[in-house]
Amino acid sequence: MPELRSAVQDLTAGTSPVPDLTDPRSFLPEPPYQVWAALRRSGRLHYQEREGAPGFHSVTRYRDIDRVLRDSAGFSSEWGMTLDSALGVHDPAAGKMIELTDPPRHQRLRRLVSGGLNRSVARTMDGVLRERVQRWVEQAVADGETDFVRSVSERVPAAATGLLLGLPEREWDRLADRAGRALCGSLAVDDERVGDLDARRHSTATANGQLLVHLAGLLDHAELAEEGLIRRLLDAELDGDRLTREEVLLNCLNLAIAGNETTKNATTGGLLAFAGNPEQWQRLRRRPELLDQAVEEVLRYTTPPLHFTRTVLEPRTVAGTALRPGELLCLWMPSANRDEEVFPDPDDFRIERNPNPHLAFTSGKHFCLGAPLARLEIRLVLEALLTHVESIHLLGAPVRRPTNLVTAYASLPVALRRCTRS
Repeated sequence: MPELRSAVQDLTAGTSPVPDLTDPRSFLPEPPYQVWAALRRSGRLHYQEREGAPGFHSVTRYRDIDRVLRDSAGFSSEWGMTLDSALGVHDPAAGKMIELTDPPRHQRLRRLVSGGLNRSVARTMDGVLRERVQRWVEQAVADGETDFVRSVSERVPAAATGLLLGLPEREWDRLADRAGRALCGSLAVDDERVGDLDARRHSTATANGQLLVHLAGLLDHAELAEEGLIRRLLDAELDGDRLTREEVLLNCLNLAIAGNETTKNATTGGLLAFAGNPEQWQRLRRRPELLDQAVEEVLRYTTPPLHFTRTVLEPRTVAGTALRPGELLCLWMPSANRDEEVFPDPDDFRIERNPNPHLAFTSGKHFCLGAPLARLEIRLVLEALLTHVESIHLLGAPVRRPTNLVTAYASLPVALRRCTRS
């Protein structure tokens, strides 16, 4: 690895170019953690030009990312939330989808959606989901060798999201598949078009349109559960205010995409982290009271959302760079969660890490509404694994999907050795 160390040293000194952070291939076989670390040490924002789209400043330090996330007066999410969608114009869903809406309209949407979300999680999730997770993990252990993505980690958020929205079970996997393609597209890693912005946008827009049409057809589905979020949002009223059908549709789409992909990949990445750090798995088996801390460390270490973008609204200075209205910032979330100023030995996976103020759910007014459900899903998977699994063994390298939006896994081949007591 001397060549890589030399390249990172040159990058820190400003003598080596930063790889193209818009190209999904720069995130394989894993995200560019060492590049981000070098950028953090430089103390500067890195600027990258783009052909056919606005250039952007990369923000990599925890303190800077947290500050931008909390400053909704200075930085807007309404001009696109990702590099592929931030093109210098208002996003079509701005003002209607929570994640793409700035205050004061953001507060209205959040109040109306959060009430239904919290009630739905509390009433329908834990018991129903727990039984299913236990069954899926038991089967994966019985199989001996398994692709953990297919056997467990993609099934859990598909069920959780389906239950949350109140969908009939036959719709769960179809929704999850379309949500994955809407976020990551369908271009393969060996497809030459994967590095082309227009091709990626076309791929994700097609899948996003299919998901939107599919969800629109479900709003009046006769089999929607009364306690499900779709029914609750359609009926929600607060101080005489109601959501429009378009707002219900767009915010359910947002929950379907974020709920499926982020938790699936946090769970997969967590199992991979335990496989690579077997002493941490044995520590958790000896001390199950560390389970909640382990969930937080999985979230920090894996940080499924790779980036969010913000557009400058008012003049600001970040990391010594004077920013003008209209300029674009890209916040690299895994970099914040491995910042040495906040997390000692940040590249180590430690289930006893405390405090652990990670930004996996962001911060400020856009803090993730689905955080309680995501934590519950990861906890249920770890609980089931603790019941049945003595040790975790990789059978091959994980396969990642080509994207710079989330740390997305296509497969994770593992052998789960059964506990002698289970």
